[in-house]
Amino acid sequence: MMEQVEALVTSYDAGRLSRRQLLQALALFVARGAAQAPGAGLMQGRMLHHVNVRVSDVTRSEAFYRRMFGFPATRRVQGPDNHGFDLAGGGLLILQRSEQPGRIDHFCIGVGDFDADRLRAAVKGAGIQGVVGTASDNFFVTDPDGLRVQVSATDWPG
Repeated sequence: MMEQVEALVTSYDAGRLSRRQLLQALALFVARGAAQAPGAGLMQGRMLHHVNVRVSDVTRSEAFYRRMFGFPATRRVQGPDNHGFDLAGGGLLILQRSEQPGRIDHFCIGVGDFDADRLRAAVKGAGIQGVVGTASDNFFVTDPDGLRVQVSATDWPG
């Protein structure tokens, strides 16, 4: 499965996939992962919690996404330059002001039975590099291609 996710991200970076196509594919992987038997991985991914998309102009991007999808107004999340759309089916799309727009900064997977210290130790114990963060409610890992993946509880406010 990770090879498929890596191929999707590579296709997105090369411009062969739109953001929408990438998000749909990632959501499908999460849904498939949630259907797997418990114990199949280091933790049980339950949902695509949020995706941070880098944009050059938050106001302009907010207007675009509101017009395209009929989203309500965004709310400020994680700082003054980040605005998020709460999606009706769950999850959050965050527009993040950046000097390097047009890329995904990171995505967050909400996991079941979340205990940051226990899960960080399990990830490190499995030899996965790039574990970052000491917070009790989330942490980051880096995938083999350098994409940041955040891990949190499914009910984390973001």
